[in-house]
Amino acid sequence: MQSVAVREQGTSHSPRNQVNELLVLWQHPESREIIPIGRFTYDGGRFGFSYTRAAAQIDDFRPLRGLSDLRTHYVSDNIPAVFNQRVMSPDRPDYGQYLGFLGLDVAAATPWEQIVESGGDRAGDTLQFMQLPTISGGRAHARFFVNGIRHIPGVSRTLAGRIVEVTREEQETALNQLEIGHRVLLEPELENPRDAHAILVTVGGTPVGWVPRVLSASLRQITESIECTAAVHRIRGATAPFHLRLVLDLDVAVPKGFEFDPEEKWATLSS
Repeated sequence: MQSVAVREQGTSHSPRNQVNELLVLWQHPESREIIPIGRFTYDGGRFGFSYTRAAAQIDDFRPLRGLSDLRTHYVSDNIPAVFNQRVMSPDRPDYGQYLGFLGLDVAAATPWEQIVESGGDRAGDTLQFMQLPTISGGRAHARFFVNGIRHIPGVSRTLAGRIVEVTREEQETALNQLEIGHRVLLEPELENPRDAHAILVTVGGTPVGWVPRVLSASLRQITESIECTAAVHRIRGATAPFHLRLVLDLDVAVPKGFEFDPEEKWATLSS
């Protein structure tokens, strides 16, 4: 495997959690499709990045700044600058509030932890990060941010046997019911114009957001055959940014042969 070292602004503190690999998700500016274009890793000392096969299949894809070769495995003591832009500076007056939304210790949080817990999302940006889903012991595991919370109210959604339309107030009431460990239902949404495999997250029948599109195609076969739920890992109030409000943990039995990435689009080009 080809490797190249890069030196860019950042730190190399050890994380206090066990997350060591993230999918880097890129939103196509025209189709709005969310595509897993890379794998970002941290072993407690060095950062690594490789592009995926999916990135090579995008006709008009431009490599990320400072990571120009699709077939190189990048390794650095410091976080690549293009990712470090998604880390809030401690000098910001809202730094403490932001880390509070993420559930991190202001005095000890590392840049890696910020990206893990925030998804690296920035307003108007095309990049997001998601913990790499896994399968073990016949069960699928994933931790993900509930997407599209701001877009739920005011539009009719077609679920199995019913059409649902909610107001912002109804959505907020549903979100306010949630606490850590509470279970929410993952329901297939029919006739979604953007995602043929869309899965809504519902609370007591009220839609509050969506499962990320990068997971929906694989999980749809589960949600269409059984009642599939996920547990609340983190919930924040209305003052938090929409994209940070609700994080879920999925732990569900899957049939033999189930894969999150059956076409191996998440496989790295550098391996």
